[in-house]
Amino acid sequence: MKAPLSKHRILVIDDEPSVRWTLALLFQRNGIEVDVAESGREALGLLRRENYCCVLLDLNIPPPNGLDLVKFIHDNTPDMPVVVVSGYPDLAARLSPADLDAVVRLVLTKPVDTAVLTRKVHGSGFCIGESPPGDVVRQITPRSIDG
Repeated sequence: MKAPLSKHRILVIDDEPSVRWTLALLFQRNGIEVDVAESGREALGLLRRENYCCVLLDLNIPPPNGLDLVKFIHDNTPDMPVVVVSGYPDLAARLSPADLDAVVRLVLTKPVDTAVLTRKVHGSGFCIGESPPGDVVRQITPRSIDG
């Protein structure tokens, strides 16, 4: 059984400790609860137990890889938005928008501008999966942002 959703809780999945912890601290400083995982296996365990308003995901992680995790999220919690943060644009290009566009809201290439990342993921107190009052819900299609 999954724990109830904490309004502002994200999961950061990256095999590079410096990236994982930098992103975690970035969001924690903004009052957002963060869980971290260094592998697909660890992430699957957390995704099965917890609810998140967003998942930040590197595609090149120990198995199952990031593409498999996106498919898992798509099949099991399609309303959970995923932000792909990858140092490999060719891997990000493998995301099939027709199949995974519902969950992949944004694709960013490393190195990531942290100001852009926080604004896109959790700007104005609203998670990327939410819409501020009075706003029209608008899905961001996967694309790379250089800054």
